[in-house]
Amino acid sequence: MRNYSKYLGIDEENINQIIQTYNNLKKQKADLEKTKVNKVYLKTKDRSIFEKKKFFIPIKYVYLTSFVLIIFIGLLLLSNSLREAQDIPVPSPEIGNETDLNIEEEANDIDTLAEEIVDLEAEAIIAEYSTEDSFLAEKLPILKVIASDKTWVKIISEDKIIFEGILFEGEEYFWETDQVLEIITEYPTKIETYYDDESIEISKGIIDNYLLKYNFTPEQNI
Repeated sequence: MRNYSKYLGIDEENINQIIQTYNNLKKQKADLEKTKVNKVYLKTKDRSIFEKKKFFIPIKYVYLTSFVLIIFIGLLLLSNSLREAQDIPVPSPEIGNETDLNIEEEANDIDTLAEEIVDLEAEAIIAEYSTEDSFLAEKLPILKVIASDKTWVKIISEDKIIFEGILFEGEEYFWETDQVLEIITEYPTKIETYYDDESIEISKGIIDNYLLKYNFTPEQNI
């Protein structure tokens, strides 16, 4: 810069002033840049602090507010419970006496009902045994078939076969009945038949292809 100033024909004194002024401006410029950097740093720091405060402070207030609300709601519910407990009417002694009387009456009714049930069951059992006794007393007459030799016998009652098979000599067959029977056996007959200990003349039946068929009616043989 000094050589260029001399080239331009500037005096030495003026050159020194120009150089001094240039250095001062350069220094001022450096100071300004440094100050600017410091201000930017301070602004950034202040902004970060503000953001931290903005982030953390509301959370503390939220926790505190929630805690206060929970305590308030709990106290409110407790006061309502105490108020409802105070509003419950206390039963008077007269109502208590009436309740005791009703309980005693219900207990007496239950005892009476239990006794009636026991009596009914006893009557039912007595009636059942009476029915069994009357049934045993009214036994049906017995049809008895005795084989004098090995023979085949078939007995039908109300279109149902009640016996069909071989009877050996001396073997007996018994059947309690008061129904009409059809007795079928070999012919000549090798059986003796009795109804209520009365002999039946089975030989009076119908002979068909070496078989004897005899229709027996109890009413006609009693």
